[in-house]
Amino acid sequence: MSTSEKIARAYGVLVARGDKITVRSVQREAGVRIGEVAAWMREHAAAATGDVPEAPDLSEAMSAMVQSVWAAAWKRAAEQADEATAVALDAARAGEADALTAAERAVAEKDEVVVALDGAAEEVKALRAELEQLRGQLETVRQDASLARAKAEEADRARVRAEATSDTLREVLDSLRDGPREAGPAPKP
Repeated sequence: MSTSEKIARAYGVLVARGDKITVRSVQREAGVRIGEVAAWMREHAAAATGDVPEAPDLSEAMSAMVQSVWAAAWKRAAEQADEATAVALDAARAGEADALTAAERAVAEKDEVVVALDGAAEEVKALRAELEQLRGQLETVRQDASLARAKAEEADRARVRAEATSDTLREVLDSLRDGPREAGPAPKP
């Protein structure tokens, strides 16, 4: 793509976006040297005016001939400018079409992202519901564990009491068994 076509395309893209048209903005969009952009804009801005400047005053005798040559030259220059403007306009329209295509693609991508976000939001909602259910189950398990711990402590205390009672009974039985022996032999009748 020639430099002129790049500039024309950049010009069209900026027009399509509604951006302010400056030499610098066109240069940034086209990616070419600023001098080339300035020359292109001078050439196309001058062609758009359509005014034919005054012929130089060479002399009265040659005035008619100079005017005729000047008009022919100006007409040819205007035709060339019209051709260049048509090429630039075509390039600008192509740039506008590319910009519109990119905008449509961006809208489609945005729609896809919105759908993905909606799906993610539903997933988060489901995960939150599952989390609440798990929290409820955890609370039930904690309560069950606390109750089991209390029962285990009570059972342990009962075991300790039973062992103490058993030990006491054993001591009493042992003392009862040992009691008649210590007293000596039983009297004979």
